[in-house]
Amino acid sequence: MFSNFERIVKVIYREWKTSVVGTLDKEHPSEEVLACFLEDKLSQADKDLTQSHLLRCNKCAEYLSVQLRIEPHLSKDVPVSLLEKVKRILGSGIKDNIFEIALRLKDKAWEIIQTSGDVLVDQELIPAPVLRSRQINEFKEEVNILKDLHEFRILARLEIKSNKDFSLMIEVKDKQGRRINKSLRVTLIKNEVELESYISDTGNSVFENILPGDYRVEITQKAYLAAVIDLKVKA
Repeated sequence: MFSNFERIVKVIYREWKTSVVGTLDKEHPSEEVLACFLEDKLSQADKDLTQSHLLRCNKCAEYLSVQLRIEPHLSKDVPVSLLEKVKRILGSGIKDNIFEIALRLKDKAWEIIQTSGDVLVDQELIPAPVLRSRQINEFKEEVNILKDLHEFRILARLEIKSNKDFSLMIEVKDKQGRRINKSLRVTLIKNEVELESYISDTGNSVFENILPGDYRVEITQKAYLAAVIDLKVKA
């Protein structure tokens, strides 16, 4: 008798929780919902549910903070507690989610201007400041730069195709097991326009015939932004 009563209570509790929490809180809000939240386009009910979820879910709050790092804008109606949480995330390591690369393309060589990653020289990974101290700044035809971003290890390989264009290969591996992650989407963006986007079976995404300019590469997993590569190439 008691077990039946217990099951009935559990059913009632689940129904009550569903009615109180609502549909948005059954799972993580989609990328579209979070984008609408940032632009203050949600209904008041959905906005309240999204705020409630963000205050409890570090993963979604971190995603939100990455978006703010790329394009800082947020509704004035966001509660102070959420703003403080996002501010803490932004100030405590979210920069580690950004992989910065600035290069100069000159004839058949790359010159490294700035990078937050380590550069592969022969079989040695060398931090950019050490390269400068060794006066190594020019690489013939190809340059490989690697950086760990939270659970991912990302390799960016840039190869000169001509005096005017280059190719970009992005490889993403699990930082712990070094396994290639095949479920990630890699998207190349310029001037807020999506140029190409891939989910690769091999773990490598290759973008060909890229001209010098400012680019952003977004790496997403199930609609959540996992990492950003800020790429600037000067001619």
